[in-house]
Amino acid sequence: MKKTKLHNTHKGYLAGLLSAIFFGCSGLFVKNAQSSGLDSISILVLQYIIMIPTLWSISFFKYRNQIKVDKKDLLKLFLIGMFLQSSVSRCYYESFKYLDISIATILLFTYPIIVTILSPILRKSKLNKIIILSVAIAFVGCILILDLFHTDASFPIKGILLGLGGALFLALANMCLETFESRIPPFVLLSYTSTSIFLNFLIFSFPSNLLHQTISSSQWMNIILLAFICQIPPTTLMLTAIQYIGAIKTAIIGNAEIPAAAILGYLFYGETLNFLQIIGIFFVIGGIMLMQNSEYVQDKLSLFTVKPSHQKH
Repeated sequence: MKKTKLHNTHKGYLAGLLSAIFFGCSGLFVKNAQSSGLDSISILVLQYIIMIPTLWSISFFKYRNQIKVDKKDLLKLFLIGMFLQSSVSRCYYESFKYLDISIATILLFTYPIIVTILSPILRKSKLNKIIILSVAIAFVGCILILDLFHTDASFPIKGILLGLGGALFLALANMCLETFESRIPPFVLLSYTSTSIFLNFLIFSFPSNLLHQTISSSQWMNIILLAFICQIPPTTLMLTAIQYIGAIKTAIIGNAEIPAAAILGYLFYGETLNFLQIIGIFFVIGGIMLMQNSEYVQDKLSLFTVKPSHQKH
């Protein structure tokens, strides 16, 4: 039993790490789609037009016996998708109109800090000092990777608010999704919430210009890449990680998106990394490793805690 739990923990960390790497590519495709003439909502609507039939086909094929959920869970999934996850996508994609990819990404990935702050308040969960330290180390690493100390440009307030808004909604959504534990397969969860997200866009902000606009092959290619590289695989992996290791640890591992984006930029786009950025990558990796072994480190540190002796008089 203990070995199975350990195995699932390792699977959770691996799923969280892979999720962050896939998510790290999304900014590039969103920027490309926006520069081709598509607005954020149009990108999202087209993306979900492709995603939803794919998700439900796989869910029916692979999880036919687990696809039915009770009314309470169905309502909860509907609300998470309709109001929380749709807001994440809307804020994140819109922030790229005002901010560089790296800045928009770091703002979204302040959500581990928000999860850490909200968990004791909303769920009365206790955080040990090692987990709090690991969040701080990973976040400092992100700042170093983005080279913010050498950035002279001023950032639009609207872009910053959109980035931070996306982080808040993502933190709340992941904390809600954690309550499902392993009762519903991640792929089925994603199918239900994606359908709710799509309904949100159709009801509240359907881009009527799509009805009169011809989508070029290059625009469709960006949408397809977004759906099948930056949405379906990483979201499924993130939900898997949440089920195995919880929302807080998944959130901290999500910081790996920042070094992943930096490394991919270097490998495929010739973007250079300076010394501080390389140090930042090690900070993020170190923060994740410290968090992964937080209980072990806490136990070892407790051995050095001197307990006062009670003397009898």
